[in-house]
Amino acid sequence: MLKNFIKKIFSVPSTASKFVRSSGGEFLLKKTDFGLVRVDFAVIEKIANRAIQNVSGIQDSELTVEKFSTANPFRIRLTLTLAEGHSAPKISQAVDSEINSALKELLQLEFYVPVEVKVKQIAQTAVTKRRRVR
Repeated sequence: MLKNFIKKIFSVPSTASKFVRSSGGEFLLKKTDFGLVRVDFAVIEKIANRAIQNVSGIQDSELTVEKFSTANPFRIRLTLTLAEGHSAPKISQAVDSEINSALKELLQLEFYVPVEVKVKQIAQTAVTKRRRVR
């Protein structure tokens, strides 16, 4: 009976995930064999932030998760500072791949999550000074 009540409130499709907004923030409802699972966008943001730690060439990053469309309930916007000597297209591709892999592994998402990458700056790498040994 509770399951039918939840379906009426959120009208969750039987095979898909759905984006929902509440007073507590935005979240994704994922239908599973054992019921509905609520995943806050803050959790998705933490998973994505952890995933981009595996990509070299990023000096600094700002990541946000936001509502997108019916087919893809959310998208990720990433603004980053690129380290000098790294390719923006290669970093963008690596970030997209890492984030989507992490989300599929941890949340078993059946859809692709668009990742919009914006390079705000290219930072020079710090030059280490060599000490002269006598």
